[in-house]
Amino acid sequence: MRRIILMGVAIAWVISQAACSKKPGANPAPGPTVNPPVVQAYPGFQLALTNDASKQVELYDPMATDWNATEAKKWRWSPTTSLGFSTNEVKSFGGGTDFKVRKMKIWQDASYAVISDNGMAALIAYPSGQRVWSKVISGNLHSAELLPNGNIALAAADGNWIRVYASSQGADNNTYTEYSLGAAHAVLWDPVINGLWVTGQDLTNNAHILTALAVGGTDADPELTELKQYRVTLPTAWGHEISAYYGNTNLLWVTTNGGEYVFNKTAKTFSVSPTNNLTFVKGIGNQPGGQIVLVRPDANKNPRPAISCSLNNWSSGTVDFYTSGGQWQGSRIVNGACFYKVKIVYDNYQ
Repeated sequence: MRRIILMGVAIAWVISQAACSKKPGANPAPGPTVNPPVVQAYPGFQLALTNDASKQVELYDPMATDWNATEAKKWRWSPTTSLGFSTNEVKSFGGGTDFKVRKMKIWQDASYAVISDNGMAALIAYPSGQRVWSKVISGNLHSAELLPNGNIALAAADGNWIRVYASSQGADNNTYTEYSLGAAHAVLWDPVINGLWVTGQDLTNNAHILTALAVGGTDADPELTELKQYRVTLPTAWGHEISAYYGNTNLLWVTTNGGEYVFNKTAKTFSVSPTNNLTFVKGIGNQPGGQIVLVRPDANKNPRPAISCSLNNWSSGTVDFYTSGGQWQGSRIVNGACFYKVKIVYDNYQ
């Protein structure tokens, strides 16, 4: 993967390698340079981090100023046989590529979570972690979403597809529908458009796109159809993350290898994120109060942090916090961690 490097004059490099993925990284790019005067406590919802080093999904309290302290970590999860998972599923789990909590009206307003990992996906009761549905699935899964009807949507970067599995029909149900999308990286349900936002690559012309899919059919036999009126070409190549922009239902966070953006649904336009248009951002979101939280690989920072992920080039031991206007506030650093993605633990879709 390549990025845009500023060296006196602007030289545009075409980003030509495959999308982010859990694959070796790219050339370094600057990280935050302004040091806050003190370590601050940040009010807001807990933050979910997928940790390749511990092979767990971990929830941290942003009010805690030292995330290495035991009390900062509020919840952790990995599949176990005692939670109802098979031995093969337990062995397949590497820490997760996505995690979302949703309050489900169809299930007495209880909270559930969906998790994707490179080789498996799961739907669990939250916070108990008990298995509701799970499956070992090849294709390098990068994102998961729990639909309002209890079915699970998945994006597979190497499988080149978006699928919806009929998880509402039982813990071992294997029925699914598939939509072909190259380097598929993100799925996010949007109740405003009643559709599923996705990023990927059009396999017919190689265009890097953001688009939306309608989920039709029945709960037991779903169907996927593109809502072509929402299709747009991404500003830079290799789409990655899509997250809700809490506080404005007309906006979405969208990242690519080449930048980070705020997408306006009605205008179908992208504006540069206030956080300096960083490259290779793997996870981004905002607290309802406006604070922006993101994770970006240590390998893409210049200088590389002294405490960084040594396991791979696509994760980081650091989570960065910014004001809604893009001013860097500070970081949380966990020794030995390799965080791939961050999610705001908020059980509403928007």
